[in-house]
This record gives sequence, structure tokens and C-alpha cells, in this order.
Amino acid sequence: MRNLFQRVSTNESEIESEKPMPMNPTSTSILLRILLIVLVGLGTLIGILALVATIPGLRLPASLEDAKYIVQVLKEYTQNNEEGQTRTFLIFTLLYLWKQTFCVPGTILLNLIAGALYGMTTIPLLCFLTALGSTLCYYMFYFAGSDILEHYIPTRLDKLRTQIDENRPRMFLYLLTIRLFPFAPYWLINIVSPFVGVPIWSFFITCMLGIIPYNFVTIEAGEMLSQVETVSDILNPWFMVKLLLMSTVPFLFSFIGKRKNKEEDVENPEWDEEKDVEPLMSEI
Repeated sequence: MRNLFQRVSTNESEIESEKPMPMNPTSTSILLRILLIVLVGLGTLIGILALVATIPGLRLPASLEDAKYIVQVLKEYTQNNEEGQTRTFLIFTLLYLWKQTFCVPGTILLNLIAGALYGMTTIPLLCFLTALGSTLCYYMFYFAGSDILEHYIPTRLDKLRTQIDENRPRMFLYLLTIRLFPFAPYWLINIVSPFVGVPIWSFFITCMLGIIPYNFVTIEAGEMLSQVETVSDILNPWFMVKLLLMSTVPFLFSFIGKRKNKEEDVENPEWDEEKDVEPLMSEI
């Protein structure tokens, strides 16, 4: 009888061991949140594509040749057509916001189109749209929860959190310095900011100010779009030199702020911009 009970107990244990293990609730939550972000992104993109389809011949730009073609289509469509001008502006705004919100590359083509259609007057608009789209990205990942980043990039998140804490007394200048740096991974800054203690207003304003040099140079190139043959004609060494030159004044303010903070609090370590930006640069 004892052997029978032992066999029954053993069989029950084997059956239990063969049952599938329940999914980790945390993993399920992460997957659901990622799925929600993807669905929202696809849903809004479908809506934008529906608006694009209302303009004959219009399509989303995927190359420099597409950008040139789109400029010609929109110039013909908006000529002496106030409703067409309004619709074009609406589509451009929504598409620009969508790319910034979901960290989709390709805004340089939109900048070229904006430069060809509207000229330098569009720079304030693009700066505002960049800041607004980045802020939407900020809140989207805040809603999704830090456990997504903790699950996929915990070490990087800890390093960035440490950097933010070390530079909290000069938060605004620190964020502005990062935004002005041409090679900084802006998408990473957007998604981690809500979880490393970046205040939303500092985030928004530095994003809007930091993108000015890039927008200025790309809009300038857009005004001469017909003369541009390849994207490399824009993203050349002279392009980078102009970005750096235009960023000089804000960098000087950043340096002055650093020196002032050092004089007020000698206990704070010296702020080395290259050292501070290095952790973000390593994520590219």
C-alpha cells in the first residue's frame, strides 16, 4: 500500500512538473504596454495616411527624390488654394509630430520640404513641433512605465540616472548642452527622461532651443532643394561645422554657468561637458 501511495505521489509530481509554468505577470505587463504603443503608433499613422491620400499624387517621403517630387506636388496643389494650404499644413504638422513622438527617423526630409515650401519662417514652428513631439514621447513612456526600460536597458538607465543626479544643480544647462551636441541620441533622451528625474519644463524648453541650429541648417538646405543631389550633399563636413558654429554661443553660456556654479559651491566636482555627454554618446 505504501508503494502504491508512493507511485501515485510520484505520478502526481510528474504531472505537475509537465504543466506549463504561468507567465510572469511583469513580463505580461511589459508586452501589453509595448503592444499598446505599437497599436497607437499604427492607428495614428493610418489616420495620417488617409489625409495624405486626399491630395492627388502625394506620398510620404522616403528619399531625397521623393522630397523633390512632393515639393512640386504641393506647390501646384496649394497655388491659389487656401483650403489646400490649410490641409497641407495640417498633414505636415501631424506627420512631423508623429515622427517625433514615436522616434521615427526621417525628419530631415520633412525639414527640406518645409524649407522649400515655407523658407526660414518655418524654423520656430519646427522647433515647437520637435519639442511637443518629444514631450508626447516623454509622457507616452511615462504612461508605459519604467519597468519596460528596467527590463531591457537597466544598466544604461542607471548610468543616465546617475548623470542626471550629479548635474541636477545645473540641470537646464546640462540638458541644453546635450541637445546642442549634433551626435547625441535624442530618441534615448526622450524615452528615459521621465524615469531619471528630468523636469518636464526643462525638458521641453531645452529641446526647443537645442534643435535651432539643426533646423536652421536643414531649412537653409531646403531652400536650395533643387540643387541638392544626395543627402550626403547636406550631411557633409561643412554641415557639421555650421552646426557647431551655431552652437558656440549656447555652449559659452553653458561654460559660464558651470564656472559660476563652481564658484558658488566649491564642493561640487568640476563639470566636464565631454565627460557628462559620454554616457549618452555610448548609446548611439
